[in-house]
Amino acid sequence: MVNIAAVNQETESIIDQQTSATLSHCFGDFTQIPGKGRARGLAFVAYSVWRREENGDGNLSDQQVFIISNGQVHPLPPRNDLRNHSPDGFSWGYSGSGPAQLSLAMLMQVFQDWSRVQPIYPIFKERFVAHIPQHANWTADGADVYALALQIENERKISGSSKDVRHRSMRFELLSPTPSTDS
Repeated sequence: MVNIAAVNQETESIIDQQTSATLSHCFGDFTQIPGKGRARGLAFVAYSVWRREENGDGNLSDQQVFIISNGQVHPLPPRNDLRNHSPDGFSWGYSGSGPAQLSLAMLMQVFQDWSRVQPIYPIFKERFVAHIPQHANWTADGADVYALALQIENERKISGSSKDVRHRSMRFELLSPTPSTDS
């Protein structure tokens, strides 16, 4: 399940249900996938905050991603030791270096195996991370991330090729931006 926090969130409406349902739909029904349990109990929690520079510029955004596992919360390690796409950190909502680093880090957290993650994280970025609305706060269940990664691996095996299989990607509805209430 993927949840996206709403703009100007309030206690009664903390989750943008429409956007969350659209992103969660990409995972399909993976209840019968063997091994899904190994990622159960793992969650990813991300938030985006705006900050001002010392000169008063207010258009800077910081994206932070945490993992929750066994009742403990820790920052998601970026794994720049494997591939340094983005020394400035994680991002989402487009297909750039920050989303590539996030995809790599999320899949390493799930698989703990670079040989499995290396060929699939660019596809995971295009299918999932690039579709999370920019500057949105979100959560993702580790079991769902694991299931989508397994699907990508299986598609690569079926295609019989080490080529990128982005052309086989799941269809997404276009996400319309949440109307801003700012004046």
